Amino acid sequence: MAILVAIVSATLLCPADAAVRKVRIPNQYDGSWTIIAATAQGPCSASTSYQVQIRGSDASIPGDETDIAGGVSAGGAVKATITKGANKVPIAGSLSTRGSGSGTWRTSGGLIECSGSWSAKRSG
Repeated sequence: MAILVAIVSATLLCPADAAVRKVRIPNQYDGSWTIIAATAQGPCSASTSYQVQIRGSDASIPGDETDIAGGVSAGGAVKATITKGANKVPIAGSLSTRGSGSGTWRTSGGLIECSGSWSAKRSG
């Protein structure tokens, strides 16, 4: 979940220095994840790939300042909102302990209106 949020927000905003983490993620999802966010509607990038680190219930994207609120349930349900500046990106979906996931995202509260889907794959 945090992975998706970070991906979408990084597409819309300029990178900063450090990530702010406010997430709940069970340890079975720890590791490196590759997230691909695809835009279905709006002027956002058609497809963007991100590397997300989940470790000890914290999710981060190196070099990106992002506020993430929400989490992943023990069963893998993802529900979160990623905030960077005035841009908010609610995400929803699911992760599998076998290392994959998918869901949807949309922007809100900013100047750009976009929506689409995301897919995740554990890469380490």
